[in-house]
Amino acid sequence: MITLPGRRVALRPIRLDDVDAIMTWINDPEVTRNFADMSRQITREDELAFLERTLASPTDRLFAIVEPDGTYLGNAGLHKIYWPARNGRLGVVLGTPGSRGRGLGTEVVELLVHAAFVELGLHKVWMVHYASNARMAHIAKKLGFQEEGRLRDEYFHADAFHDMVRHGLLRTDAAASALLGA
Repeated sequence: MITLPGRRVALRPIRLDDVDAIMTWINDPEVTRNFADMSRQITREDELAFLERTLASPTDRLFAIVEPDGTYLGNAGLHKIYWPARNGRLGVVLGTPGSRGRGLGTEVVELLVHAAFVELGLHKVWMVHYASNARMAHIAKKLGFQEEGRLRDEYFHADAFHDMVRHGLLRTDAAASALLGA
């Protein structure tokens, strides 16, 4: 994997030595409230095992989100890549204090779209988020993702069922919108 530079942030391949930076936010409910499976405390050993599995996975590409000076801000990834159909799920978390609310999420998704379509040759990317996650819904709409459906009561988290919304973007849509720099 290569480093993908953006205007204000870059994506570089995740490394095992990122674990201590990840541990600063992985158990913060304010950061992880949009994750469906965060019902228990994550230990450093748990996170290292996750990173090792992800780095070895043929269906995941995980990046660190960094500022130009190398300051770590969070993680972004392409997950559940289904190579026969050339599609995969996008995921973004800006975890460190001060990284959220700066409009960086849109740029990170743009960089992931580039990685998916240009670097990996995927045909489609998709994201799924809580129906109440207005930030991700805004980013999806702004970048031309199409809403593909609402999954009713899809996740059970914090003692309640939650609807999820799925958005998808085809490579042809991204190219036509100049999202890929065409």
